[in-house]
Amino acid sequence: MARVQFEKEMVRAEFLNPLKNFEKESYDIEIRKDPLLGMTSVYNPNLRDKAKAFFGENDPDLIQRLAEESEKTCIFCGEKPEHSSPKYLPELLPEGRIKVGEAVLFANLFPLAQYHPVVSLCKTHFLSLSGFRPELLTNGFRAGQSFLKAVHDRDAGAVYATINMNYLFPAGASLVHPHLQMLIGPAACSYHARLADAAKVHYQTCGSSYFCDLIAEEEGRGSRLIGRTGRWHWMTAFSPMGSNEIMAVHEEEADAGALSDDDLTSLAQGICSVLAFFESLGHLSFNFTLYSIRGGRDAGFRSVLKIINRQNLYPNYRNDDYFLQKMLNAELIIIPPEDLAEKARVFFSPDLTCGGKRSDRV
Repeated sequence: MARVQFEKEMVRAEFLNPLKNFEKESYDIEIRKDPLLGMTSVYNPNLRDKAKAFFGENDPDLIQRLAEESEKTCIFCGEKPEHSSPKYLPELLPEGRIKVGEAVLFANLFPLAQYHPVVSLCKTHFLSLSGFRPELLTNGFRAGQSFLKAVHDRDAGAVYATINMNYLFPAGASLVHPHLQMLIGPAACSYHARLADAAKVHYQTCGSSYFCDLIAEEEGRGSRLIGRTGRWHWMTAFSPMGSNEIMAVHEEEADAGALSDDDLTSLAQGICSVLAFFESLGHLSFNFTLYSIRGGRDAGFRSVLKIINRQNLYPNYRNDDYFLQKMLNAELIIIPPEDLAEKARVFFSPDLTCGGKRSDRV
């Protein structure tokens, strides 16, 4: 028996449809379970062609107006992060901040963890998804890793870390300007803790890492596998935790502080490919989280990145989270993960740039 089980159940919903003179209507609904945590997602094939009813279409005039208006008072624009942002204490960071290229890491004024830095990624206030370049994200990750190492040198108890991004208001961002946030401390947030605990149980039961087993199983099946960038394996989630979830699993490391510079670069390359793909689907707003545990490799954990798109931006847009997600911890599938993977593979092709355009490079 495979060490990773993909379970789904089919149920049928029936009713009399008033739009068809009250004829009997039947829908086959698929309920999937996440192989590690058992979290459910729901797929009704009849909703696939109704994606616009859920996400709408981005309003370019509204987006341009929001970008222009918010830029006037943006605290992350230009040289402001280098001179006006909060500093860390000198015993943690002698300079108070970390600068790598255009990326600047500084302390959050309203922290939600023992260590909660913000990383302003660039001087540009607004980017389309195809405008995110690998160098921009790589520099942000380098700054974040330098901070994480500084924390680890000073605080052995801060074993849990995440690198997170909210892009635009539908994703929960309070600022338009592209930026990362890190949460580091001795306690993990709920989902992070569940991943760690379940991975440990799998390791103790099977004698192997769940994440390595997942890579092997998905590579064998192929239907949800997208591609590789360096030591990162990219795939769609069998039972996604958000809309159009794509995940990357590192084949060896559990600690973001132990990732090589090549790992950071190849992670950024993969993210840019996903963002270009999301843009091709008509989306603009997104979230991602990179989960990290210092010493987690010995308990079967691996660094994992999960990225999802969020609601499109138009006047009076609706939120894409409702009772199903927030109260029942189940997710709605619009595009089946297998079909999503097939479409996404094109954006990991070596003859494409990270903006999703053909490259002249051989």
